Amino acid sequence: MAAPPTSRRLALGLILIGALCSAAAAARFAPVDNHLLACGAAAPAVLPDGRRFVPDSGCASTRLRSSSPSLSSAAPPGSPPPPSPLHASARVFSCRASYDLAVRRRGHHILRLHFYPFAPALAASRFHVGAAGLLLLHNFTASSPVVKEFILPVDSDVLVLTFVPDSGSTAFVNAVELVSAPEELVGDIGTLVTSGAAAQIHGLSSQVFETLYRINVAGRKVTPFNGTLWRTWVNDEKFLVDTDSANYRAWSFSGRIAYPKGNRQMTREVAPDNVYNSARSVRPGANVTWGFPVPAGSRYLVRMHFCDIASKVLYELYFNIYVNGDLAVKDFDLSSVTGFLAYPYYIDFIVDVKDERILKLAIGGSKKSLSDEVSGILNALEIMRMNKTSGGMDGDFSIDLDMEYVVGKGIGEFARSLLCGFIFAGLFVALVMLVLRLRTELRNNSGAWSWRPMDSGEGKLARAYQLVPSKTDY
Repeated sequence: MAAPPTSRRLALGLILIGALCSAAAAARFAPVDNHLLACGAAAPAVLPDGRRFVPDSGCASTRLRSSSPSLSSAAPPGSPPPPSPLHASARVFSCRASYDLAVRRRGHHILRLHFYPFAPALAASRFHVGAAGLLLLHNFTASSPVVKEFILPVDSDVLVLTFVPDSGSTAFVNAVELVSAPEELVGDIGTLVTSGAAAQIHGLSSQVFETLYRINVAGRKVTPFNGTLWRTWVNDEKFLVDTDSANYRAWSFSGRIAYPKGNRQMTREVAPDNVYNSARSVRPGANVTWGFPVPAGSRYLVRMHFCDIASKVLYELYFNIYVNGDLAVKDFDLSSVTGFLAYPYYIDFIVDVKDERILKLAIGGSKKSLSDEVSGILNALEIMRMNKTSGGMDGDFSIDLDMEYVVGKGIGEFARSLLCGFIFAGLFVALVMLVLRLRTELRNNSGAWSWRPMDSGEGKLARAYQLVPSKTDY
């Protein structure tokens, strides 16, 4: 009996959904290096996004080195439940300590350090953190829960992550993530924006970046559960400087975000669909501005994400882009660089923030816009601090992270060599004493040694010889 048409359509729909889910799962980024450590934990910690963090002790691909024993600390009884399984324990260091993380594929990696001070002693800790010889955090304190994220190039087979407590203090960490980054995540060219003009600069791929802000404009918070590369994107509303809602409009898009085929520079690993499905537009003749508190005296990479989900036809939307009050791009035509609607695109801007301690970004309507409703659009943005020097994010300080690994490794090898030397010396002394004792016994017996062939019992001389005394006393 044939199945009813409705049942066949339902079955076909389920098969199609399953195939799409399988394809999406297969397309999800699978990093070559994926270290997930629950520091100080006695058992693995599984997150809602499905990732499994293993205890940092006894992990085959990780080695913890310290000149004195480190402590595993757990949240005290009666304390509020932690917001994440990763926050239930911590590894506490009273002296310099390092994690050696094996690297299977060199290149850019994402390093995330989780700090959750569930005890007053942890909140009072002051310490430094370095990786690959670069000082990432200087005089760092975590008085409140925080995740520090860095993107750094790795050119060795081992990444050494080092914690150095300040004098009289301790260091701690709750969890460590080291994940291979896709090649398209970090570009090499950016646009340097100054008060004079904008110019292209090269060499960004050799820099280290600390993520300060990751913003989903006019959209909901994107968590690691529903984003790519397990990143978090927050809503932009609290960063809006222009609070006059008449100047801008929020957009939501339910269609399909299309990525350029064969373009390795623009993929879902750069940013997920969730951040391109929403946007904030500016009306003609108006501006919309966002302000972000940042440390002064640093250089920043600002990545602005665009996807035209508001226009009905191409080549109607033109707008200006401002970075820290300076004009970065005039009469930007998104259609000319994508060729399609609902196609994502991003621009990397480089800006120096000197004394103002706030970074302002804005889009403004252009007179060239043909639409009476939309004259500019922004979907998402990221702000990353760049390293000041080759020695650290905040500059050069007298904290030698490279030598710690070399010296630590050298001390270990020296100790092993010294132990082997003692063993060989002891064996040599024992052998000498045995020979001297044997000679003494022979001298006392007045025995001289001679060689005599030993009959093999078959009428032939055997090729074995025995030592026999020429004179016997028994």
